[in-house]
Amino acid sequence: MRPARHYSELIVWQLADEIRRDVFKLTKRPPFARDFKAQGQADDAINSVCRNIAEGFACETHGEFATFLVYSVRSLNEVQDAMRGAEEKGYADAKDLALIRQLFKRLFPALGRFIAYLRRTRNRRRNTQKTSPKDGSPRTDQRQSNRTDERRPTRTDKRKDDRTNQRQNNRTDSRKEDRTASRQNPRTDTLKGDRTDKR
Repeated sequence: MRPARHYSELIVWQLADEIRRDVFKLTKRPPFARDFKAQGQADDAINSVCRNIAEGFACETHGEFATFLVYSVRSLNEVQDAMRGAEEKGYADAKDLALIRQLFKRLFPALGRFIAYLRRTRNRRRNTQKTSPKDGSPRTDQRQSNRTDERRPTRTDKRKDDRTNQRQNNRTDSRKEDRTASRQNPRTDTLKGDRTDKR
């Protein structure tokens, strides 16, 4: 199973987000919606659960991620108590809260297991590369490979050209020297022969 590339792929975030939708439906209803303080506290608490999971996902190590999940557990406790308070005030009844409480029973142990795993591997570094919103592929790797491909051929071609030019120059110089020497030698031999005959 491949690791999650986005926080929304995590089971714990999906469960928290499902609770958030149900809590928002409940807090929009009167008389809950008229109690601005209670409504704000409940909404902020469930938002905190989801946001800490999302923020922790971007951490570099498992240990740091586990710390943010602990914050999510604390906020989840606050949501649970807010729902209890809403029931006491008559804003909701047991039937309204049944689904939310079932999700509580799933999310608390899921967070606990996830935190335990992250703490066992606390020094392991996580892959936090950003992904493309369309296909989920890493952006950084693609850009680096394109840059590398553009740079390497230029350097290689330049080195090859330098080596080729150097070899050609060496060969040309050697041929010129050989021709010059061959031209000079016959003249020298002729002059020497003339002098000998005169003597």
